[in-house]
Amino acid sequence: MNRPRFRWGLIAALAAGLTLLAPSGHAAPETLRLNGAGATFPAPLYLRWFRDYHRTHPQLRPDYQGTGSASGIKDLRAGLLDFAGSDYPLEAAEAEAIPGGLVQIPLAAGAIALIYHLDGLDGLRLSREALLGLFSGGIERWNDPLLAAANPDLALPDEPVVLVVRAGASGSSLKFSQHLSAISPIFGAQTSPSMTPAWPRSIQQQGRMVAAVGNDGVAAMVRAIPGALGYVQYAYGLLPGLQMALLENRAGAFVAPGQDSFAAAVTAIRADRRIETLRDPDAADAYPIVGLSWLLLRRTYQHPAKLPALLGLIDYALGPGQQDTVPLGYIPFDAEGLAHVRALLEDLHGSPIDPSR
Repeated sequence: MNRPRFRWGLIAALAAGLTLLAPSGHAAPETLRLNGAGATFPAPLYLRWFRDYHRTHPQLRPDYQGTGSASGIKDLRAGLLDFAGSDYPLEAAEAEAIPGGLVQIPLAAGAIALIYHLDGLDGLRLSREALLGLFSGGIERWNDPLLAAANPDLALPDEPVVLVVRAGASGSSLKFSQHLSAISPIFGAQTSPSMTPAWPRSIQQQGRMVAAVGNDGVAAMVRAIPGALGYVQYAYGLLPGLQMALLENRAGAFVAPGQDSFAAAVTAIRADRRIETLRDPDAADAYPIVGLSWLLLRRTYQHPAKLPALLGLIDYALGPGQQDTVPLGYIPFDAEGLAHVRALLEDLHGSPIDPSR
């Protein structure tokens, strides 16, 4: 699957042509570039926002590359980026290492979906016990009794389950492994929830585990391999129309990923803000794996126009851009969430965020 990219070459060529036709004595406005990279979790949403904002602000050229949270943070620290995407907020010590100071804001909310490739077998249900069994190595084939018990109407094949996981450090891996560890502390002790989970070596030795770069890479691999199962941000299953499993939640209900189950999860987390609820929401109709992605920007920039430009871009994301969240598979921020993000930006210099939008 090719990653979506802006066609800046064509835009630049058109801009150059218009400049040649401009009357002499009138300098063309300076083009301001904003370079970002990082988490693939929010990438489809960021790309849509940046494209649409550029259309009404042609002098601004924002770019975002989905390279993974760890890579984005590394490049921001090295001064190679103006902003980065991360699926987890940095600790104080890490934040202090960012030149120019750091502000972290949650800007995208979404969910982790389990995508699979079993032709003609839609509506797969994965119980909590089965999910643990698949990623601990206890379940090796699709017709395993644990999988069959939750799917009496599906003729599951006697074929190996090929797990597709993320290569390298990944915020999606962190969210998924934290959920598995919330289901089973024993699994957490063995696998160690992190951006690079220690998946059982036995699965790899059996040739049933494949690693792919980025959410888009996992989605492409699952689509290409019959019998594959992987975890991705929901948009990467929704937009290409991949099969997505119903997951058993903490209340014992099988729930499909979607806006209603996401909203129920957010409501449950707001009512009980313990870390256990964040990683495994406790509500009858809640989808069990939801999370946030953060935008990391500097407090100060050498170029005086960059901070106001970024604030304008964020203002768009918090305003008109919210209409893009649901169609692209993300969770829109409600009034409380929008107010929280705006409050995090209040002490920044530059163009103020307009609370009326």
